[in-house]
Amino acid sequence: MVLLKGGAGIGGTALLAGAMWLHTLRPQVRAAELEPIRSGGTVGEEVRNRFFSIRVEKVEAARSLSPGLSLGDPPPVGTDGIYLIVRVRATSHREPLELRSAELETPGGYTFRDDPRMGSASTVSPPTFEPVIWTPTVFVFELPKHRLEGAHLVVGTGGLLPQLSAAADIDLGLTGGRVDELVRRAVDRYDVEVDEP
Repeated sequence: MVLLKGGAGIGGTALLAGAMWLHTLRPQVRAAELEPIRSGGTVGEEVRNRFFSIRVEKVEAARSLSPGLSLGDPPPVGTDGIYLIVRVRATSHREPLELRSAELETPGGYTFRDDPRMGSASTVSPPTFEPVIWTPTVFVFELPKHRLEGAHLVVGTGGLLPQLSAAADIDLGLTGGRVDELVRRAVDRYDVEVDEP
């Protein structure tokens, strides 16, 4: 009788542990199902999917951004980390579209959104990309310097049904040496309107 109760207790514990594991796994599996289909590439390469093509043309860094207002010589918009500026060109394949999501993904599962600080001149309205016409735009990310290495730009069409959307995952080539160079050459008062590629 004692062995029977002990075996039932061990079996029940194992079943409960299995159920808890499945419960924690299910949201991750479901999230993966809802992720847009990604096309991969590197800087300078045309990354294509069924909706659009995109090419990263230039990656730069800044210690501060130019202020949005020029009256009274306001100070630059600084950061405790670094601003990463990614200049791209993109085109639609069939119909006009907007790239509604732009994120910087770094090792360790960290994600940074294209969202420059208020008061800077680096707020760029996302353009509508037309078929056959390569249109430039710029994304500005603020992040800690130690998160730059291994960063990927992930840009997509977004929408209510992410599993039907498309995204481009572009390796920015930010190895240790490239990050050191980028940080060393980072400028002050970066202005996206002036600093064209």
